[in-house]
Amino acid sequence: MNKKIIFIVTLIFLVFSNAGSSQITAPKMMLHSLENLESRNMEDGRVTRRISGDAVGLIRVEWPAGTITTPHNHANELIVLLIEGRLRALGGETEFILMPGDLVVVPAYVEHGYEALEDSITIEAVGPG
Repeated sequence: MNKKIIFIVTLIFLVFSNAGSSQITAPKMMLHSLENLESRNMEDGRVTRRISGDAVGLIRVEWPAGTITTPHNHANELIVLLIEGRLRALGGETEFILMPGDLVVVPAYVEHGYEALEDSITIEAVGPG
């Protein structure tokens, strides 16, 4: 196909794909409050509050002392920031004791788990979903 035909086909596609909408809305910045996000009580005792954008999510997690997660993995990278408390992070043969201000980066598909050594709070940056 030559460039002129590709351009015309693309233009037709764009015109007809927007034919049913009277206006295109542009993305805009929004303000949220953690306290207003729905909290979820997890089976292991954690309390989570999550907000998701198109490409990244943020989760605040309250960890009661003694909480242990089952080792797991997921398709998205995860960055965990410990705000308060102490948390043990386990990943394969690797183990870290996190103190407030410490971050742990867990690549996609790496099996990992946590143990709250005392009441703790984390903020986690996650992929979509």
